[in-house]
Amino acid sequence: MKGYFPTTGGQFQGERLIDQLAVAMEFERKALDAGIDMPRPVRPVNPLLGWVTRIKDRLFRVHGWIEHQSPQADEDVATWLGQTMLRIHQLQPLDGVGLPSWWRHAIHSPATWEAWFAKARQRDAPWAQLGHDMIPHLLAATERISQLIDLAPDVVTTHGDFKTHNIVRSPTGPVLVDWDTVRTDSAALEAGRVAYIFGAGEPDRIKRILDAYATAGGELTWAGPDLFLSVIRNHIQVLSEHVRVALDESPAARWMGTPETIETTITTSLRTLPTKLTHLNHLTATLTPRPS
Repeated sequence: MKGYFPTTGGQFQGERLIDQLAVAMEFERKALDAGIDMPRPVRPVNPLLGWVTRIKDRLFRVHGWIEHQSPQADEDVATWLGQTMLRIHQLQPLDGVGLPSWWRHAIHSPATWEAWFAKARQRDAPWAQLGHDMIPHLLAATERISQLIDLAPDVVTTHGDFKTHNIVRSPTGPVLVDWDTVRTDSAALEAGRVAYIFGAGEPDRIKRILDAYATAGGELTWAGPDLFLSVIRNHIQVLSEHVRVALDESPAARWMGTPETIETTITTSLRTLPTKLTHLNHLTATLTPRPS
């Protein structure tokens, strides 16, 4: 059983949560019909919409129980993950060219970054000077995003939350859970980010996932050196969200933790940015598929 807070992520927020769940359930039904490895939803006695019911002031859903197992240290889901991603990306490809609008949330002007770090200096934030020093890296990365925003040729509807905690090990194999944040994305750029997450940044593990995706029919070559750009986008977007919260420009999301945790997260994100950019550039040079 899963209960939802009004701030559940995805394309819609707050009062529009039911809109997000409607989009998600429609796509979830397609995935079920296609035989994707996933839990089966249970229809409520008094549905509000589809598989969702309302109890007092909250929305709830129920799925059939999975007799899950603890992952083994040497367990490798690379082949399953690459193939499953590709099958999901094939369910609902979208017409047109260009990345979805939520990619723009990571793009901020030089004046915006400078104003944030100036405000941080006024408040004696421990990360203020570090942030100012990182502005050239932030702008260079967001410029890459800006250049690609209107060019992506492979936008699809997708699960939207491929994370290690959303893969449940069942007696018959891996199962993909949590279909609530269905969204649109570039198929290749999502594949790059998912491979990076599950590969824990290790080239061999990342390569196995990307190879499985490509072998199943996935197209990665168009992205070229930007195959891992979604990793950078996520890093910068999350950083900017934390900065705005620390400067009292927006409320903290439930997942952000205490004010002290937010300050630490900002410092760590800024400090690790150059290393992450260098690492990703190295990965693209060694792992990016080349056109035949």
